[in-house]
Amino acid sequence: MTIMEWLIPHTAKANGQPVQLGYWEAGDPAAHPVVLLVGLGMQAIEWPADFIRQLSETRRVICIDNRDAGKSPRCGEDSEPLAAGIWMQGDTAAAQDLAPYSLFDMRDDVLALLDRLQVGTFDIIGFSMGGMISQLVAAAAGPQAGRFVQLASNDGTAEVDGDADSRCRMARLFTRPSDPELIRTYLLEDALAYGAGRLTDTPELRSEVNAAFSAGYSCGGAARHALAVLTTPDRRPLLKLIQSRTLVLHGDHDSCISPQRGAAAAALIPDARFELLPGVGHVLDPMMCDAALNWLEPTAGTSTRIGESHGLA
Repeated sequence: MTIMEWLIPHTAKANGQPVQLGYWEAGDPAAHPVVLLVGLGMQAIEWPADFIRQLSETRRVICIDNRDAGKSPRCGEDSEPLAAGIWMQGDTAAAQDLAPYSLFDMRDDVLALLDRLQVGTFDIIGFSMGGMISQLVAAAAGPQAGRFVQLASNDGTAEVDGDADSRCRMARLFTRPSDPELIRTYLLEDALAYGAGRLTDTPELRSEVNAAFSAGYSCGGAARHALAVLTTPDRRPLLKLIQSRTLVLHGDHDSCISPQRGAAAAALIPDARFELLPGVGHVLDPMMCDAALNWLEPTAGTSTRIGESHGLA
């Protein structure tokens, strides 16, 4: 796998400066592309290694760091103290005043990068907020987006979803703590909470959390992602325009985005298939990854172990 950066030819909403995206690829460059988009505050390195390995056996895998995360540059300070209250209240008007970009800008990032990479037809997989961006990419790309897998995402509305605990967990990471080590602690606690009892505090999980922390987790970036979700208008009419063959996967123990929102998305997307996964929370769970693989690649083998992710919305 090779880490690459690309300067894409459009400007950010707030400051008029070019947006640079970090991304990395795996697999045969001549194979059919599949684009992977992660969720709020997450980094592309958090895709489970086994999932990437199996996808890359038959596809060109393109993993993108959303703006404000991972290898992609930040669009503001590393702390947004006003964002927590806005998120908890679901105050879309206040979010509009503070947000430097929306999910539509993040969609345009992806489309511009794919254009620069001269990608023709492609498949796309999006987790949580990445699923929201993927909806917009698929709707805009039309038949160019062949297959779309939505993982633990919503139905196009801007309202804050999830229970109070999950909203608080996200909001506490919008302001950088005075002791940065608290970020590592919060990420581990969140992984265990969002895992709905299927994750345990193992050396492997701690290693993955440490990797996300060390790669440069951005509190301000996560906050601006949340503001982008709140400030983006109702996307439901666009879901009806998606032409991709679509699979919507959602865990029945998801505390961040209710399974009903996933089911509602599948009802809006023409001929979409919806699968509810028993016991699965808001993480890139082995059951979720295997279901996606088996739908994309009917002959794909079952993964023996897939790394966990803290999987913020």
